[in-house]
Amino acid sequence: MLGKLIRYDFKAVQRLLFPVYGAMIVLSVVIGLTSRSDSGSGYTVFQISMMLFMMIVLAAILLTIYLLVERFYHNLLGNEGYLMFALPVSTSEHIIAKILTALIWMAMGCLAVLVCGIIMGLFSMTWEDLMNMFRSIGSLFTQYQFSGDTFTQLMEMLLIAALTAVSVVVKVYASISIGHLWSSHRILGSVFAYVGFTIAALLVTTQIAEVMKMQSMWSIIAYLAVWIAVYGLITWYILDRRLNLE
Repeated sequence: MLGKLIRYDFKAVQRLLFPVYGAMIVLSVVIGLTSRSDSGSGYTVFQISMMLFMMIVLAAILLTIYLLVERFYHNLLGNEGYLMFALPVSTSEHIIAKILTALIWMAMGCLAVLVCGIIMGLFSMTWEDLMNMFRSIGSLFTQYQFSGDTFTQLMEMLLIAALTAVSVVVKVYASISIGHLWSSHRILGSVFAYVGFTIAALLVTTQIAEVMKMQSMWSIIAYLAVWIAVYGLITWYILDRRLNLE
């Protein structure tokens, strides 16, 4: 059932984000092809395309944030809440589905930007430059030996990045849930809750900053996990015990 919830949210969001990603890729090709133009119409096209690309990337970021927040609120706290909570699914599964969906779209957004950067680079190169680049990459991999420690550090960094993203998402969901408890001005309540969470996190971080520096990256992972648990429990408690859809 968890997979069905994720697919349901995914389909609702992809209708808006996929066209945006497609426009980014098209502009990346145009930027790559016109990047070697020093003057004339080619350079003008390059400038306009680059400006449009930056605007679309910004629009994609804002649209992703809006859609993820809107899906959580409308799906669980809005009119669809009656239907969603009537399903044979626990409150925790609803929350996990929203978090995983948010992570997927955040990862896809980063991947889209990475692909666009690769496309720009490939289309801006001559064939000779491209071959030289591939030879340099091949030489780098043959000379550099990846040790177990390097792989472990890379995995730890990826885990910290993922947990940081989850922490931000769950904090937003907890803030929205608290704001929903207000009888009126619920958006304002959500904003106040988010600011309160942020201040609390900063105060705690300041107090233990020196300790965190002396410990391994696993202490940072544990720290993030604690905040995720706090935000998650707040969200679960409100949705499971204090939910009012009227």
